[in-house]
Amino acid sequence: MCSRRTLSSSEQKMGQALHQIRKPSALGEQRIQAILKAAEKEFEQYSFGGARMQRIADKAGIPKPNVHYYFRSKLDLYNAVLEDVITLWDQAFETLNPDDDPARVLINFVRKKVEFTRLYPEATRIFTSEIMHGSPHMNAALNDKMSRWTRDRADVIDQWVKMGKIRPVDPYHLIFMIWATTQHFAFAEAQIKSVYQKSGLTRKDYRDQADSLVLMIERICGLDQV
Repeated sequence: MCSRRTLSSSEQKMGQALHQIRKPSALGEQRIQAILKAAEKEFEQYSFGGARMQRIADKAGIPKPNVHYYFRSKLDLYNAVLEDVITLWDQAFETLNPDDDPARVLINFVRKKVEFTRLYPEATRIFTSEIMHGSPHMNAALNDKMSRWTRDRADVIDQWVKMGKIRPVDPYHLIFMIWATTQHFAFAEAQIKSVYQKSGLTRKDYRDQADSLVLMIERICGLDQV
């Protein structure tokens, strides 16, 4: 039996570069999605420190070496889960410019964020917990992406204020409030179920929450008087 040759440092770096630019096949995409879904459950249950790649592989039904083929480390996989959350938020508030109708844009954003929270409660809780603990594991590039996304949207909201399209509001506070309220059903699910005296939250509960939040945002921004 011949032993496996140890790769040199330069060979390892070249292999990592090829791995990063290689486009996954259809089967590869299915495996990546299965891994990410399993990772959401693992990180949500055990947090980053307690999560184990073997359990993620078992949940995904994929051998552990295959998980490492797509994600070299637990930290890489964790940041991929966080990036999925930010990407979905981007899509909910993707294009924005001063000529847009604030009512249409903000209402659409609130409803999409509530629906995202309903569909992906684990991912929402992982992201919220990471932020509340000071983003100890979020990589710099992802943190910068989120910060730029927020600043860009805040700039447009500020222009809406200056154009008289909405009442004077702090654009960052408005965005922060929408984030906090739309994610609350996921992060405080146990408490809310206790208050509602329910074993689980329904689609109607989320729809009612979205309706209430839309009304509040309209009143805060003066859009209910337009």
